[in-house]
Amino acid sequence: MAIQEQSLIGWQLKQLVKRGLYVDEWSALRSALRALFQIKPQAKVEMVVGAYQSGDISLERAAAMLGVSQEEMRDIVRESGSEIHLGPRTVRELLEDVRNA
Repeated sequence: MAIQEQSLIGWQLKQLVKRGLYVDEWSALRSALRALFQIKPQAKVEMVVGAYQSGDISLERAAAMLGVSQEEMRDIVRESGSEIHLGPRTVRELLEDVRNA
C-alpha cells in the first residue's frame, strides 16, 4: 500500500472518530471488517483457512472464528484443498502451538 493511501486511510479513521461516529480507530476498523465479511463471506473463510494452514491458529480457534463446530471446520479445510494438521511435527511447531494458544 502506498504511503499516500496509508495516510488517507489514517486520516479517514481519525475523522470518523473526531465526528463521534466511533469511539476509537479500532472500533472503526472492526466495523469495516464486519461489513467486508458480510459482503464477502468467502474472504473470511479464506483468511481463516489460510491462518490455520500457516499454523497461526488452531483448528479450534478457526472453528470459533467462523462460528462452526470443529468437525465442520475440518470439512471446510478439506473442501478448500488443504490438509488437516494432526499435531505438531517438530519440537519447534509444538512450541509455536503453545505460544499461539
